Amino acid sequence: MAGPLNSAPARGLRRFADVNLAIGLFSALLIAGLWLYIVTKHQNEYRETVSAAFRQSSNLAIAYEEHIARTIKGLDSALQFVRHEYRRLGRDMDMARYIAEGVIDAQLFTILSVVDGNGDIVLSSRPFEPTNYADREFFKAHRDGSADMLHINRPVLGRVSGTWQVPMSRRLDKPDGSFGGVVVLSVDPGYFARFYQKSDIGALGLVTLVGLDGIVRARRVGNDLSFDVDMTGSSLLNQRALQAHGQFLSLGGFDDIQRYVSYRTLSEYPLIVAVGAAQPEVLREYRRNSRRDYAMALLVSLVIAGFAALLMVTLARQKRAREALALSEARYRGAFEQAAIGMAHTSLDRRFIQVNQRFCDMLGYTREELLGRPAAGFTHAEDSRRATEERQQLLSGLADSLSAEMRYVRKDGSLLWVNRTISLVRDGEGHPLYFLRIVEDITERRKLEAELRELAATDMLTGIPNRRAFIARLEEEHARIRRFPQQQAAVLMLDLDNFKKINDTHGHPAGDSVLRHVAELISTRIRAVDACGRLGGEEFSILLTGAALPAAAEFADRLRRAIAGSPTLHEGLSLAVTVSVGIAALRAEDEGADAALLRADRALYRAKESGRDRIEVDDVTQQPRPAAGSA
Repeated sequence: MAGPLNSAPARGLRRFADVNLAIGLFSALLIAGLWLYIVTKHQNEYRETVSAAFRQSSNLAIAYEEHIARTIKGLDSALQFVRHEYRRLGRDMDMARYIAEGVIDAQLFTILSVVDGNGDIVLSSRPFEPTNYADREFFKAHRDGSADMLHINRPVLGRVSGTWQVPMSRRLDKPDGSFGGVVVLSVDPGYFARFYQKSDIGALGLVTLVGLDGIVRARRVGNDLSFDVDMTGSSLLNQRALQAHGQFLSLGGFDDIQRYVSYRTLSEYPLIVAVGAAQPEVLREYRRNSRRDYAMALLVSLVIAGFAALLMVTLARQKRAREALALSEARYRGAFEQAAIGMAHTSLDRRFIQVNQRFCDMLGYTREELLGRPAAGFTHAEDSRRATEERQQLLSGLADSLSAEMRYVRKDGSLLWVNRTISLVRDGEGHPLYFLRIVEDITERRKLEAELRELAATDMLTGIPNRRAFIARLEEEHARIRRFPQQQAAVLMLDLDNFKKINDTHGHPAGDSVLRHVAELISTRIRAVDACGRLGGEEFSILLTGAALPAAAEFADRLRRAIAGSPTLHEGLSLAVTVSVGIAALRAEDEGADAALLRADRALYRAKESGRDRIEVDDVTQQPRPAAGSA
């Protein structure tokens, strides 16, 4: 007689328990896999969202830095002009006439004044009562120091304007070099924050201009403008103490709103610009998607758990169990097919064994054309090696899943940028079964990033490379010359002659038209291997790759004659302009490319001093090339 442990009912109970255990483990693994996928997906989305926020704030910080530098340079030019004229004319200087004629741009400031050595206003752009500034910080700074430098004061309440202003000043010396007063102008703090209106950083985004002394010159969040705030000890100042440019997550600060902040220190002025995107706005879409996906994952988990419980309860009914399993498989296939992202299974030898419709649409193939074909045939050649290395890492157990941005080749030959996550699916004993690929199309995002990089390297007025981009290209060429000293290259510095007269006579729009026309003449006459750029104002530069000085001089003379013979047409006017050119060679012994640029600039200065509309070469054996008919 069989014992009780070996009886048929006992064996049935053991089989029931084993199957229940298997079902429970399978359900747990399925739910764990689902949550692992959801968590991994949202971790990647979170990192990408934060990275995009930092990229945006970094690009805006660069643009804001350039905006502030140009603004302050214009203000400083006004100060130096008034100081020069006051030294020449004294109190007979007619400041109102300079403003009316547009020599001084009064839109940049609220008031511009000359203060004597006692602190009393003696000249001003606005009517004034007798006012003394001897107790002002900027007056003391110039009186007690002899350095000729621009002083950017903390915001103060103006005694003439009656409003809060940011004073900017220059020292005024007497003929014997002693202190004779200051030239000071006042700027509305809101002027420095107007950049906020041009940037897309949300209603809670931050734009800040703060001095190295820790005092805020202007800060705007939405419609709220603040200034004269002491930020000493703040996260921004602490980060700036570590490095001049950077980015960090602000933990709240003045309004308890965390922000993704990028900051930059101006190279010529003791100022810091900072742009921050508010975390609630940056993560709003991500959090909405997360709540939706986690709710769906919870619902699916409950469905899986309920299905497992139902299966264990009805284990004796094999038919219903098989039907339930078939239903579960159908649901999986439906989820696989209807997924909004591309999904594919590849065998261990990397051939497609299953693909969803989204994956087919992304590559432009039908399912039949993909199944059985090697995945390597669709990967861009430059990414194939990395794909092979990732496959080996997964097979060796060094990683569970790997994500990378790479290129696929579509059926029509076009490139498809994707964010591809690949993982190795194993059986219950750990043996590898197949690879799971999850593919997201990021072509448009990559295109937008490329456009942003190009925008940051382009001069907005002329459409040619800006100073930063040209200097970078010049440094690349200098590095090549240092590697191959037998190679040659030349750099040209060009400056439009008497350009200020065009602006003063016909206005800045006419001057802008001339700059665009000259930029077009330059860019259409250089080779593909050459480079050009606008360095600022009416100054341009050209890099001639592989050109010796004689060839560069011949090119410069052709270009000089082309510019002189091609006037700019602007609103019925024909605006002729000439150009002076300085030429220098890139030398392997130079420590940096800026040395050649400096030599070319010196040659340009000689051309200007020698009568303009001519060429000077940085070589004592070269003689200047005068313009035809010049004296």
